[in-house]
Amino acid sequence: MDIMLDQALKKLRNENILPGQVTKIGEGAWHRVYKLEDLRDEEFVLRIKKKEAYGEVQDFDSDELCSEYESTRSYYQHANESCSNVCPSFFQYFIEEDLVFTLETFMGIGQDLSLLTNKDAISYGKRLGYFFKKIHNKSPVIKGFGNLYWNGETLQGNNHQSINELWEEDNDHYIKILYVLNHSKLDFNKENVTENVNDLIKCRRKQIQEVSLVNQDITPENIILNTGKISIIDPFPKLDFGLKYAAYFVFCYKFLLPSFSNAPRYINNAYSEKSGILNDIAEGYIKGYFHDMSLDEYTNQVKRLMDEYTLWMLQEAYEHYEVLHEEKLTNKIIQQMGPREVIDERLNLIIRELETLCSRRY
Repeated sequence: MDIMLDQALKKLRNENILPGQVTKIGEGAWHRVYKLEDLRDEEFVLRIKKKEAYGEVQDFDSDELCSEYESTRSYYQHANESCSNVCPSFFQYFIEEDLVFTLETFMGIGQDLSLLTNKDAISYGKRLGYFFKKIHNKSPVIKGFGNLYWNGETLQGNNHQSINELWEEDNDHYIKILYVLNHSKLDFNKENVTENVNDLIKCRRKQIQEVSLVNQDITPENIILNTGKISIIDPFPKLDFGLKYAAYFVFCYKFLLPSFSNAPRYINNAYSEKSGILNDIAEGYIKGYFHDMSLDEYTNQVKRLMDEYTLWMLQEAYEHYEVLHEEKLTNKIIQQMGPREVIDERLNLIIRELETLCSRRY
């Protein structure tokens, strides 16, 4: 038996959790994952943090780990209060320098997306849109904005500016990165993109969004469809603008995931082969997110969401451009984004998509 697994099981027995059968069910960049069936017929998932990730030894930072795991706990509670049992009801973590792990309710093994019909994918997406709208609409109890951190007593956002200041900064950010791309040697229709983004931001400034507890990791691996039940696991929460992150889901499923299929981190997921299904899920998500609106209001909100989608495309172009100007790519970047030639090829694809979005905006 793996030494770290053996140590974790001993810790659990000390906490009166009595593991019976143990089955390895997965392994990611950061964790080894096991399913535990305890002696009271309860099922758990045990995630043991690796010492190395992306070929580099990970520094031990107990404050950072507490922030990560308290954020997960808070998101699970927030989501379950919004939509009953959509997330694990039990969550516990253990942190020592030589051993770090989490234990949570087992939510099942997800269905292979490639087995979904188009109709099923749209229906699945509708339910996800409905769930995430409820999660976004519930007022967060955590104070602040942005990335979450544990101060020893409570969880907070790392930014405490007013909502108006935060909204202005968010809009100004897109103008700044547009300026960088416009003054680059990238070949695209800069005049059209600039005109459209500037007009989009001018309208956006007048429509301040509500701050929500959002999830930055909504990949299919972390959203489980099991015998008709949908579960959200292993989130990456932050406090940010709700509609912006509704659009992020659509952006990921329509464009980002298929475009990253050639990056080592995602190559086994075959997202490009599932692009049709992912697109159907995104279309269903939009319908579910705005399910309770009149036709006119629905049309207006979808337009606002697609404006946010355009800004995510702009942001992705900027991030790829910046990475390509690094003197040396880290192993983590290569694993997540691909080697330099792959990143450059994807940047060209993103730029073409950005041009298309701006040409369709009216």
